[in-house]
Amino acid sequence: MSECLLSIGEHRYYLHMEVTVIRVWKCFHIVEIQELGKEQSFYVDICTLTLEPNLTNSISLGYFMGGYK
Repeated sequence: MSECLLSIGEHRYYLHMEVTVIRVWKCFHIVEIQELGKEQSFYVDICTLTLEPNLTNSISLGYFMGGYK
């Protein structure tokens, strides 16, 4: 549970990407993150961020919803 306690400016990993924490909403367990070297930011669950990259192979749900052809 201590991994879920984050501060602004910390560097963590979201899947395989190294990101910086921009904003933290602890009451909602949401953080705004930005990939290093990129301008776009996005929101994720606070506990999806890890100290090490996650290199597990996965399949996008878009394949099952007809998003990719």
